[in-house]
Amino acid sequence: MASTAAPTRTNGQRASEGTRAAGGRGPTSRRHRQLPLVVVGVLAVIGFALAFADASLHLGSREQVLVVAQPLAAGQVLTSGDLRAVRVSTGAGLQVVPVAEEPSVVGRHVAVPLVAGALLTSSEVGAAPAVGSGSDVVAVGLKAGGYPPDLAPGDRVQVVPVASSSGSGNVTSGSPVAATVLAVDAAPAGSGSPTVFSLQVSSTDADEVAALAAAGQASLVEVGSGA
Repeated sequence: MASTAAPTRTNGQRASEGTRAAGGRGPTSRRHRQLPLVVVGVLAVIGFALAFADASLHLGSREQVLVVAQPLAAGQVLTSGDLRAVRVSTGAGLQVVPVAEEPSVVGRHVAVPLVAGALLTSSEVGAAPAVGSGSDVVAVGLKAGGYPPDLAPGDRVQVVPVASSSGSGNVTSGSPVAATVLAVDAAPAGSGSPTVFSLQVSSTDADEVAALAAAGQASLVEVGSGA
């Protein structure tokens, strides 16, 4: 009696099984290939999160400090208009002046020349510079028209003899005297009072400048930076 042969699998099924057996490639293999990509993606997300957190910490450590708004000469008295506020990351050991401490520096003298944009530090602000040996300080009171309106401490000027305001026409003889402005005591607007300039001059010229000031025969001419 003839036996019945078991149904054979189709060629396609055998080829599929043979392919999986020979190459070991299939759904499981594809999943294994995708796992490294997932890991890389997770690591990238973590890296971006850490970078964002680090940037946020640095941004949070910024504070508002004072910087110089315009060039300042040594000895010049600081005003609020000479300063502006910026937000920066302050490093350790940098003695910057916070905006909240502006009242503590306004009205004080600049100890060294400062350039616009420089961070203001506490060591750059101090007392008025001492008058050197061989120099004297003379106060000269002048009304509007007798000096450039923008004169400030640190500016170099010449004290020039002029006709008396009394109309006598007599001019004290003498040559212009070199001087440096140490301080400016501006007269209140509309008061008619003179603005008083504290001038540092050579000791040999101090008497002459004082005489010109007392006679109302002095005027100030600003000397250019290249002179």
